[in-house]
Amino acid sequence: MAVGKSIITEKGIFAMADASVTGKLVQPKYFKFSTTDYNLDPALTDISGWLQKDISLYNKIDDNTVEFLCDVAPEEATDYARTAGLFLEDGTLFMLAKPPFPFPPGMRQTFKIQLVYQNAEQLIDFQYLPFYETEQDLMILEVGAQAGLRHLDLQEEIGLLQLAKADYYKFKGMTNDRLIDHENRIAENEEDIEELQLSQLDMSAELGRQILQNSLEISLVKSTKGA
Repeated sequence: MAVGKSIITEKGIFAMADASVTGKLVQPKYFKFSTTDYNLDPALTDISGWLQKDISLYNKIDDNTVEFLCDVAPEEATDYARTAGLFLEDGTLFMLAKPPFPFPPGMRQTFKIQLVYQNAEQLIDFQYLPFYETEQDLMILEVGAQAGLRHLDLQEEIGLLQLAKADYYKFKGMTNDRLIDHENRIAENEEDIEELQLSQLDMSAELGRQILQNSLEISLVKSTKGA
């Protein structure tokens, strides 16, 4: 299965380090989806986004791993999502991530971004209520994402089949044209072919008559000599 890539920015690392020293909590609040294919450069401080939305769900994987769910409904997905940015409440670009493939518009865009950091669970503020509250909802989202991937695969297969179909009918048309041409040529020369066949029959009959005549003459010669 294809996987995405993510990094924590320089300012994100600073925020986490500061939180571990001061006891303040880091507060990832919202995400942006951008159609621009950004390099995952930790020095970036912002990205241009066609969509900005609150993070849909926080999931504590373990003490050192936190997962953020960015979910966009089909009616909101108006453009391709090639890069995602997670932002803190104060607007700091906290993380950058790329999905395993560009999410296409018009279908659910669901991206799970994981942060691995020492004692991350103790440094992240989970004060925001998740948009989805049950594992069943997460499963539905994951199934939807997989269905979207399969849909893309099927679309690609359909496209290849359509190309193959077009090539088949093109070749079939050429073959039919050649067959029709051969049939026309046969029809045009049909009388000549019949005459040739009749001539061959006449030649065969004449040859048979001559062989019979020669046989008779040879028999007469032998009879004369014997007398």
